Formats: sequence, structure tokens, C-alpha cells
Amino acid sequence: MRMFYFRRGVASLMALLALSLVSLRALAEDAAPVPVPAVTAAEGASPAPQAPAAPPAAPEPVPAPVPAQAPASAPVPAQAPASAPASAAEATPAPAPAPAPGVLISRSEMADLPAGGEAEITVYFRNLGDTALKNPVAAFSPADGILLSGGSSSFLLEDIPAGGTGSVALKVRAADAATGVQNLGVELRFTYGEQAPAAGTASDRLNIPVKAKPAASQPLVLITRSDISSPISPGEVFDLMLTFKNTGDVAVKNAAATVAPSEGLTLLNAASTFPVADIAPGQTGSITVKLQGANQISSAAQSLAVDLRYTYDSAGAATAATASDRLNIPAKAAAASSAETPVPNIVVQKFDYGGKPVAAGGRFPLSFTFENTGATKVENIVVTVDGGECFTVDGGTNTAHYKSLAPGKTLTQELPMQAVPTCKSGAQGITVSFKYEYVDGSKRSAVTADIRLSVPVSQPDRFQLNPPAAANFSAGEEGEITLAYVNKGRADIGNLEAQLVGEGFESPAKVQYLGNVAAGASGSIGFALTPEAAGPLNLTVKVTYEDADLQTQTREYPLSLTVEEGMSETDFSMEEEPAAPAAPAWLPVIPATAALAAAGGTVFFLVKRLRRKAAGDDPMAEAWNWDQLPGENEPGGEE
Repeated sequence: MRMFYFRRGVASLMALLALSLVSLRALAEDAAPVPVPAVTAAEGASPAPQAPAAPPAAPEPVPAPVPAQAPASAPVPAQAPASAPASAAEATPAPAPAPAPGVLISRSEMADLPAGGEAEITVYFRNLGDTALKNPVAAFSPADGILLSGGSSSFLLEDIPAGGTGSVALKVRAADAATGVQNLGVELRFTYGEQAPAAGTASDRLNIPVKAKPAASQPLVLITRSDISSPISPGEVFDLMLTFKNTGDVAVKNAAATVAPSEGLTLLNAASTFPVADIAPGQTGSITVKLQGANQISSAAQSLAVDLRYTYDSAGAATAATASDRLNIPAKAAAASSAETPVPNIVVQKFDYGGKPVAAGGRFPLSFTFENTGATKVENIVVTVDGGECFTVDGGTNTAHYKSLAPGKTLTQELPMQAVPTCKSGAQGITVSFKYEYVDGSKRSAVTADIRLSVPVSQPDRFQLNPPAAANFSAGEEGEITLAYVNKGRADIGNLEAQLVGEGFESPAKVQYLGNVAAGASGSIGFALTPEAAGPLNLTVKVTYEDADLQTQTREYPLSLTVEEGMSETDFSMEEEPAAPAAPAWLPVIPATAALAAAGGTVFFLVKRLRRKAAGDDPMAEAWNWDQLPGENEPGGEE
């Protein structure tokens, strides 16, 4: 019997061990606590107390340890609930960070920043959240047209409390060529939160208005040389000063002059390009070149070509321009190896057109002095002046004749000229042609030479504005002011702009930009305005534009208006007049009754006559013929 209980106890213990192993394996696979039923443990442990149920008189030593081992294996499944709280704690997610507080980015008020100018602005950061912004750093990224002064684009701010505002002061500089609205990028990086700190950012773009510099016209540069006392001899070395006069309104900068002598001259300088210092408006600059006459000068009319390249500021940007001319240099031609006489040349030494630009359509005197630079007398000289497309002779002829001109002698010709109205602004050319003869021994030869003169021309301003026309104005009522314009000039005008200047009125558009106006075009400018009160109203209509020479012109038209009182509100309601007494209801019946009675009497009379006629006792039956109507079968009647 004891062996039976012993075997049963061993079997229960093995079953308990197997169940424990299965439970541990399930816990390892599911990574979650799987509690072992208490009943199973009780069932596994219940046989253990039965082992000592054998007769206590003789307990064997082997069964005694077996019940003691069952409780030792029982704590294994009991450890699973202890691991369950740890797994649950590991599976619980960390609390999510709070949303980043909103930040409002703005700047201080500022006027339009002129191109090339600098201004100081303040950028504000307002904390719209309920959490403080810690360690805020503001970073700025300006557009191409602006830059930050000081060399730094990031700034560390103090902590910004909830609802508070932080600020940064900046110096902003506009580029010389900047125009319009420029953008300033702003980004604020910060941290927030106490228990779970997190990083946040806020960004925006701020507008920086920039006013462009006005455009300038190209300055005209006149190129001249120093005087030459006598024609250059073969092999002679001499210095020649070249002068550049700036006749424009802006400075000539970064200038460089390149010279190229003709075949009878040699440049002795190391380089053919010379730097020229900046030339202010109305001032001159100069360089000196060293030249040498060739050993064999084939022609007495030598020249030096000069090309000046420079820049000038226009609307804040450097604009490239050039000025070129060919300067005449008289020379002595070397004696020919043969018996032939060298060809004498005539050159223009100097000319004058009045010293200032000629207005298109204007008149001016032209004079020039020419010289026979040869060694032979020239005869039968014919001088012709050709003004090209821009100039014409103002009365008289463009051709002159001279009998002769000795070697080294000069003659001067003067004639009135006029610039045609359609001529464009800038330097325009006049060609002087010489035809002459010279005698070489017994042979007479003819020579032709053309020389070009340069004269500056400017288009006059013929933009016409009529005085403003104003309607009658009443307080609180809208009225209109108009003024007509017409461009009578030959060139377009640009950037036409009109504005109302004054107080005491309201207008939906006090400034109007009309743009460019073509030559011959016309139009009108209209302003709608509403006076605020009755009485005198003083205002000015201001008109600005750019003429053909790109010069800004301004015209102002003051107006004195008398504003009348506004009309009071009128009551258009009408009182009802008392109604006329109504006519009796039986009044319209009287005419109808009379007409009915007359019709009944007529019918009664006709019926009675017809009956009497049928009986033959009607005395008027012969006179009344019903079959023949009056006028029938009579001459002229209808049949």
C-alpha cells in the first residue's frame, strides 16, 4: 500500500513539474505574465500530505523527502505575477510633449528705405502661448537687395514669459541697385516645457520697402587735344595732351582711354590704354601720350583715334558707356623719292557751334577753320557742309568756293545751321567735304577729303498740361477735377505721375501713376474728391514726369475752390387731398334710357309705315321707294 502511495506521489510531482515548465515556456513566448491556477498547485500538493497517511508507526526515509520537494517547486509559477507589474511599467508610453506655443513676429514702423541708405528697425517676438520660451535665438536671412550691418545674423534673446514680448534691434542697409519691397527672413528657435522640455521654432518674412534711385542720362564727354604749333616733321617726337570734359549731370567713373595713331605716327608709351581719374560733372580729366612721326610720312593728314570707356551711376546701378573721336594731327609729308609732288591735304583745325548742346529744332552758328597742311598750294577749293539727318543749313547754301590756299595757311567758314525737330538727343555728326586741285609740275590733279564734326543735340520739353477744370462742389458730395495733357514733342516722356496735395477733403486715389506717354499722344487726368466742410478749399495738383533727356520735371497747379453747403434731405411724402363728392349712382342711367327710347320710337314708326303701305292707304308710298335709293340710275351715279 505504501508503494502505491509513493508511486502516486511521484506521478503527481512529475505532473506538477511538467505543468510548471509549460507555464514558463508560455510566459517566455508571450512576454506577458500567465498566472498558474491555484487549483493546479493545490492539486499537485494535495497528494503530498497523503504520503504520511501511511501507518505512522514505521515511516520510511524515502517518501519523507518527496512531500518536502513539492512546495520547493511550487514557488516557480508563483514568480510570474511578480514580473507582471514590471512588464506593464515598461509598456506604459512616456507622456507626449505639449504643443509648441505660438509666436507673433513683427517689426517697428519705418519709411521707405532709399537705395544705398541705412535704417534701424526693431523686430518683436510676442509669446502667444502659456509656456515661457527659454534660450530663444533669432536668426535673420535678408534678401539680395538688403543686408544687415554689424556682421552678425543671429542674436540670443532673454527668456520670453507667457504673453510677453522680446525684441532685437537691427540696422538694415539697402543695396544701391535695390528697388521695391525686399524680404527679411526671421526664424526663432527656442525650448519650452518644464517636465518634458521640447524644442520649437517660429518663422516669418518681414517686408522692407526700398525706394529706387532715379535713373540718370548718359553724360556726354567731349574729347580734345592740346594745340600743335606746326605740322609734325618726320621722326619728330612730341607730347600730346588729351582732355576729356564731362558735360553731363553725373560723374564719369572707372574711365580708361585707348588711343590708336594713324600710319604716319608711332605711339611711344608702353601701353595704348591709359586710366583716367573720375570726372565730376562740368569738370575735365586729361592724359598725356608720347608720339613720334614716321621717317616717311606719306600723308600730311594724320590722326589719333581715342576711345574712352567709362561707367556712370543710373538708378543705383553702374551703367557702361563709351565716347570716341578721331583727332586730326597735321604733319609734314616726307619728300617723295620720285619727282612727283606729295598730295596736299586740308584738315579742320577747330570748329565752334556755340558751346552748349543744340535744342532739336533750334538754330545755331557753325564755324570751322581749315588748313592746307601740304607743301603745295591748292586751288579751286569747293567746301560742302552736309548735316545728315539731324542738321540743315538755315538759309543760304551749304557750298562755298575759295580760289586758293597757300601751304600752312588757314581759312574760316561760317554758316547758320538748324537742328531738325526729329533729331534724337546725343552727339550727331556734320560732314564737311573738300574738293580741290593742285598742280604737280605740268599736271593738275583733283583731291577729295571728308571730315566729320560732332555736335550735341537735346530734345526740348513740349509736354503740355491744361489748367485743371473743377466742377461745383458741395460739402459731403463727391466732385471731379480734370486736366488734359498732350505730348507735342518728338520723343516719349516717362513716369508720368499726378497727385492731389492739400487738406480738408477725401479722395479714393490722391496719387495716380500714368506711366509713359508716346510722342503725339494725349489724354486726361481725373481726380474724384469729397469736401469735408463748406467754405474755401485750397489744394494743389502736382504733376511730375521725365523728359526726353531723362530729367525730372515738376509742375504744380494751385486751386482755390468754394464749397457750398450740402442739400438738406427733402420729404417726398404727399398728403392725401380730400376726395371729390361722388356722383349719384343713377346719373349714368339717364343718357342710356333716352337713347333706348329714341331707338324704340324709330322702329315703331317704320313698322307702322310698312303696314300702311301694304294696305295701300299710305299717301307717301309713291314718294318713298324702297327699291331705289337716291342717286341710283342717275347720270353720274353708280350702276
